[in-house]
Parts: sequence; structure tokens; C-alpha cells
Amino acid sequence: MKFTYLIGTLTVTSALLLAGCSTNETTVKKEATTAQVSNVEKEKNVEITKEEKIAELPSPYDEIGKRWAEWELPKEGRLPKTDKAYQGFLMDDDSDPRETGVIYENGYVFDKKTGYYVTAAYEYDEEFEGKPPEVTPDQREGMIMGIIAEYFGNEYSFEGDYEAESDKMYVEDKNGKKIPNQTFIANLYVDIDSHKVDALLQIRYFARKDKNKPLEDWANETINFFLDAKETDDIEEIWKLYSEGEDNIAELNKTVKLARE
Repeated sequence: MKFTYLIGTLTVTSALLLAGCSTNETTVKKEATTAQVSNVEKEKNVEITKEEKIAELPSPYDEIGKRWAEWELPKEGRLPKTDKAYQGFLMDDDSDPRETGVIYENGYVFDKKTGYYVTAAYEYDEEFEGKPPEVTPDQREGMIMGIIAEYFGNEYSFEGDYEAESDKMYVEDKNGKKIPNQTFIANLYVDIDSHKVDALLQIRYFARKDKNKPLEDWANETINFFLDAKETDDIEEIWKLYSEGEDNIAELNKTVKLARE
């Protein structure tokens, strides 16, 4: 808050009056400072909305997050509670998804609160061979977010001083020379092949079907980080590319949680 002081032309000769003016100025300045502090405290207590937080995310996460925040579970195609299939719907572990999920006629179940894909019921033969039906266009966003939550929501992260579980990035040979740890590299490759790329390909598939270009581009970039990590023998470069892929995933995971949880 700014204050403008007007200086008059009146000459004051009394020392007491001068002292009184000084006291008044001090009081005004003190009140001004108190008001400024109060305003700062009010600004600190202002709650930033979810939409504002998403808008502050770097590109492309701001656009992806906005889309996810605005998406809602479709009303159409929900399995009626009176349907026999609804009454007998149980998970493989005998848990009941009807309490926390929304069940659709095509067998897909999504979480009521977050909208994440949970599971899909479909027919299979004696050898447990079968294929779930295609998700509907208005279910794709929930499918993508469910994949992210399932694969990347609570995963172990390779952080710190280049350690993956108990495997260090470098080890010493019999002569005490520091050399790349091949077990460390092998563990990264296993994680890339069996975990990262498979999930990312699924995300890209649904993003492409959904014409979600920012997410499709993100998936392509992240997939390339992991695949390029397998094309070099330089352990530092392997770790650098792997880490860049991990950073992308962490940022997307943060985005989906901000948008939906």
C-alpha cells in the first residue's frame, strides 16, 4: 500500500509541535507497515485452485492435466444395478467393485472417485485365453489414467548415488579398478522391457486413438529415451537416458494425481 504525504508551507517554530508531528508520522508509518504485513498474510492464506496449479505446470503437462481434470466418467453404458451381471460382479480376489467402482455394459470398471480404469470382465476359454472388448471413446481417458496409476503410481525409483536396489552403478574388479556393473545395467534393461515400454505403448495407443497429440508426443519421447538407453554401451549415457525417461514419468504421474486425486 502506498501513502502520499503532502508537505505544507506553514512554518512551525514550537519544538513541542515538531515533536508531535514526528510522532504522528511514526504512527502513520507503523499503521502502513501493519497493513502491508496483514495483506501479505492474507495472500499467503489464499488457496490456489486445482485449475491454477495445473496451469502452472510446464508444457505439455499443463495441457494434458487440463484435459484430464475436465474429463468425467460417461453416464451412458453403465450397467443397471438390477442387471444379473451387476448383481454377480466380483473381482478375482472376491472383492466387490460395486462399492467404489462404476461398472459398464462392456465389462469395464472405473473408480468412482478418480475415474481410473480398474479392471475389465470378459469371457475366456479353458486355457484362460480371451480378449477384452475395445473401450468406448469416452472411456479412453480413464483407461490412460488407470494405466499410469497401475504401472507408475507407486513404483520404486532409481535415485540417489546410482544405486538400483542393492546393485551399484560401478564395482571394482579383482585389481581394484572401478568398472561398470553389468548387473546394474541388466536390471535397467529388464525394467525397460518388462515394465516401462509396455505401459508407454499402451498409453500411446489410447492417446493416438483419442487424438490427444500432446500425450502422444510425450509417449513417443519417453519411449525413445528408454529404447535409446539400450542402444549404447556407455553406462553413464544409459543412466542419463533412463533417468530422463523416469523424469517424464514422474512428471506425468504428478499431473494425473493433481488432476484427479
